[in-house]
Amino acid sequence: KNYPGYRVQIFYESGNYSKNKALGVKAKFYSLYPEIPAYIVYQEPYYRVRVGNFRNKLEANAFKEAIKKEFPEAYVIRDNIDLPLVYNPKDYFK
Repeated sequence: KNYPGYRVQIFYESGNYSKNKALGVKAKFYSLYPEIPAYIVYQEPYYRVRVGNFRNKLEANAFKEAIKKEFPEAYVIRDNIDLPLVYNPKDYFK
């Protein structure tokens, strides 16, 4: 843990039911991409869903482009990540 890298944030909300919405977004993501880790992060007052463990911004952007149809609000953020697997951007475009 605490390896500097990138993730793609696919959800960001506060207020009533935001935790339940975050859990639903995470479940939807796992149903589409079961091999990519997803994390719910709570930083008061917001729940966020962040996905992936990308070593560099290029990998994260490639994944963001691949999921933008299902998650149009997705964007790349710097984050401390788990030591990632090596992703091949070609794997996201079928």
